Amino acid sequence: MLAPTPFFSDRGCHIRVLNSYLNLQDIGHNVLLLTYPLGRDMDGVETKRISKVPGYHQTKPGFSFYKPFLDFLLLFKAIKEMLIGKYDVVYAHLYEGAFIGYFLKIIFRKKLIFDNQGSLTGELTTQKTIKKNSLVFKIVYRLEKFIIQKSDEIIASNEGLKKILLDNFQVKNIVVEEDLPNDTLFNSQVQSAKLDLPKNKIVITYLGGLQLYKGLDYLLNAIASTDYRFHFLIMGYPEKDCQRIAKELGILNRITFTGKIPYEQAPAYLKLGNIAISLKTTDSGEANAKLYNYIAMGLKVICFDLPENRRILKDNGIYVRNKDTSDLVNKINMLKL
Repeated sequence: MLAPTPFFSDRGCHIRVLNSYLNLQDIGHNVLLLTYPLGRDMDGVETKRISKVPGYHQTKPGFSFYKPFLDFLLLFKAIKEMLIGKYDVVYAHLYEGAFIGYFLKIIFRKKLIFDNQGSLTGELTTQKTIKKNSLVFKIVYRLEKFIIQKSDEIIASNEGLKKILLDNFQVKNIVVEEDLPNDTLFNSQVQSAKLDLPKNKIVITYLGGLQLYKGLDYLLNAIASTDYRFHFLIMGYPEKDCQRIAKELGILNRITFTGKIPYEQAPAYLKLGNIAISLKTTDSGEANAKLYNYIAMGLKVICFDLPENRRILKDNGIYVRNKDTSDLVNKINMLKL
């Protein structure tokens, strides 16, 4: 299993990697995970890492100039492991992992499975790393198409992503494996974490990456117009941009930022909320796996009115017109417990 990322760093992509590893292990497979030097080891996961690289310290998502060099080291680590071990399948996470996996497929004639969590061009445009329809966009699109079409099987993280891949790349070898949470961790019977929150408030909670393109821009702009009956518990990292915007909007006193929450403690912190929120759009093609965690904790969810959200949440959703901040404010202000 290839995971070109600083696994494990308590974020959604890494939870997907962990769950796929444990699921394969549960049905009888022996799995070795190859990953970057940073991150923490997880119980039950056999992990080998590339050597540490001086100056590389980034565990948050996003572009890093170190990544091409790290991926080059990961390729050679993988070739070495393939030469000395007996492996039947290459199971790749992320586009870099699938690209490395393609070389292993050619050299060692092994099946390549690509566990796809989103569109590469979609993610880079929503992150504003590249501009849509630019020359760089077209180059990245061709690379994305090459990686997808050279994979022997693709596992998509949701039905919406499957449709994007089918429509854009005309591939048929796709199955869906959704990000269902570990019910021994995520269930409504867990004890609440201890955290100093304002009394007599309805707590609206968010847990996940705090990049603005994940819907945090809509949430922060809406908070200023919501009733003071509500307090917002925002959990995750990197929180710097969100805190800056909250300060500019004068709403810092209405938000509790926790920073990074260890995955194992996430259910206890979610238990502090009365309502959950996730305002991710479909622009990036990313999964919205946190919805399953919210449901498992017995929380109703405020979200945009998108087919994938309705499919997952059904009656557990409080649906807002897509990208409509005014409707978001109205829906929040109408909430009663």
